[in-house]
Amino acid sequence: MAVTIVATAGSSTANSYITLDEADDYVEAMISSTDVGQWTTGTDDTRNRALAAAAQRLDRERFLGARADSDQALQWPRTGVRKPDTYVNTYATGFPFRISEDYFADDEIPDQIKHAQIELAVYLKNNTDGISLSGLNDYKRVKIGSLDITPDKAGAVGADHVPPMFERYLTGLRISGPGNIAIKRS
Repeated sequence: MAVTIVATAGSSTANSYITLDEADDYVEAMISSTDVGQWTTGTDDTRNRALAAAAQRLDRERFLGARADSDQALQWPRTGVRKPDTYVNTYATGFPFRISEDYFADDEIPDQIKHAQIELAVYLKNNTDGISLSGLNDYKRVKIGSLDITPDKAGAVGADHVPPMFERYLTGLRISGPGNIAIKRS
C-alpha cells in the first residue's frame, strides 16, 4: 500500500512536516552528493516513505515547550518555544540577552524542523538501514572480556546515527543534544 503524506500542521493524521513537492524543491537546491543524487530515483512512494520515517525519527527528540494541541499526531506545532535566533549570547550584557520575545506561533512548523526532516529523509532513502535498532551493526568487532571495540567505519556509530546537518537544524529547539545544554539537578 502506498504511503500518502499528510503535512497539515496540528492534524491528528499528520505523518510529515513537509510535502513531497516542498521536499523535492529543497533537495534540488542541495549540494550534490550520492544521497542527494539518489533522491529522485525510484517512485514517489519511496520518497514518501523516507519522509514519513524521518518524521517518526524526528518526533523521538525531546523538544522545548509543549504540543499546541493534545490531539495532534506529531510533536510540532508547539507552544512556548522561543525562536532560537531572537536572542544573542553576550557576556557584557548578561546571558542570554533577549533581543525580543519572539515565539513560534501555535500553528507554526519551524523551517529548522522541516529542513531536519528533509536531510534525514534524503539520507534514509539511500541508506535504508540508516536507523537500526541493534546498534551493533556499525562495528566490525565487539568483545566483552577486556572490552575490545572496533568500529566498521569512521564517523557516527551506534543505534541512532543521523546526518550532522540533522543535528545542527535542531539546535535551540530541543531540550538536549549536540548544540544544546541539558541542565540536571544534583
